[in-house]
Amino acid sequence: MLKFLIRISSFMSKELTEILRQPKLILTLVFGPFLIMFLFGLGYPDQNRTLRTTFVVEDPNSVQGDLKLFTGSIPAIANQDVENNKELALAKLALNQTDLVILIPKDPFGTVQNNQQAKFTVYHNEVDPFQIAYINSVARIYTDEVNRRILQNVTEQGQANAGSVQGDLENAIAKTQALKQAVPSGDSSMAAEVNDLEKDLTNVHEQLTTFRSLGSDVLVNPFTVDTTPLSNIQFTPTDFFAPAVIVLLLQHLSITFASLSIVRERRSGIMELFRVAPITALETLIGKFLSYLSFEILLAGVITVLAVWLLKVPMFGLWANYAIAVVILLFTSLGVGFLISLISETDTQAVQYSMLLLLASIFFSGFFLDLRLMWQPIKVLAWSLPATYGIRMLQDVMLRGTSIPPLIVEGLALIGIGLFLLNWILLRRKMEAQYS
Repeated sequence: MLKFLIRISSFMSKELTEILRQPKLILTLVFGPFLIMFLFGLGYPDQNRTLRTTFVVEDPNSVQGDLKLFTGSIPAIANQDVENNKELALAKLALNQTDLVILIPKDPFGTVQNNQQAKFTVYHNEVDPFQIAYINSVARIYTDEVNRRILQNVTEQGQANAGSVQGDLENAIAKTQALKQAVPSGDSSMAAEVNDLEKDLTNVHEQLTTFRSLGSDVLVNPFTVDTTPLSNIQFTPTDFFAPAVIVLLLQHLSITFASLSIVRERRSGIMELFRVAPITALETLIGKFLSYLSFEILLAGVITVLAVWLLKVPMFGLWANYAIAVVILLFTSLGVGFLISLISETDTQAVQYSMLLLLASIFFSGFFLDLRLMWQPIKVLAWSLPATYGIRMLQDVMLRGTSIPPLIVEGLALIGIGLFLLNWILLRRKMEAQYS
């Protein structure tokens, strides 16, 4: 039994010593996840965002003098512009120059007087189901606020008109009394008095008739709203998250494979063989990039086939744009992986760094929450991750059917090129140190 315990304790001593000899690993394990969660909580102080809004009034004469009832300050809506051209406003929406386009109905007050509810049409270009739900909520808030303003305005006008109606009734009463007095005396002005009396009573009658003809639902809610996306396709949460899952999967696989490459060769002594070859750092790095990139492209093809044809994930864009986005994502992700491999001392460290990067990508790449809700300084961290660019590109291509934004492609490509040059410098130094 004593020998049994001694053998067990020897393994415990060995493993604990191995861990304690890696202070970087311990710090990463303890403080890495905590730091990510802290920055995540700091980066999302508010779950709501103000929507840039363009109002469209195709018939300015129908709302002249009352435009502020529709475009005045409303929570969550920032009045960006007022247009008369609907197509121009929708073009701005497609280019992401505005978040909402609100079409004010033609002759809204005439529609209500005809006992019909006037309808706002709210256009958006969102594919995120949660953001669409938020926009629907904002549209309802906007309509309720306009209804409140209209009812307040009508009430004030009604109170003002009440004085006029009351005056008409008083005139009618006075003229009736005068008529009664004129009948016995044969007053010649009786006909004029009768005509004036008829006019006053007719006016009151018409106002009461208009009021009584309006339905209670039109009186209480004169305006309704209809929310319409630029695309007629409605995405389920599964459809929406599919491109982001593909991106995270490809990034993590690329980083994991690359991060274990160089550190494993350094520890196994393969670097010593490069002295005999001889082979330069640039040749080594290019060879590794090409080999892993070829494998990852094949893997990306398999994942895409499974997602699009088996899981029925929508694909509305061009396959050429999709291929460009995937290749640049893989190239940059491999650069991150090789950098991890060059700065890691052990396989365990490389794996831990890769997992922390995956955790950061889940929280900060826009996979979990919309980047537009993120605190501005934390966005610097978000846009330093390849997954952030990849998610944006694949969502545009697969869900919106648009081309890749040039700024996004160029930004990710520059990060990849910068990482390649940095890896080349680090690898050359390590190989020179290995040869010396």
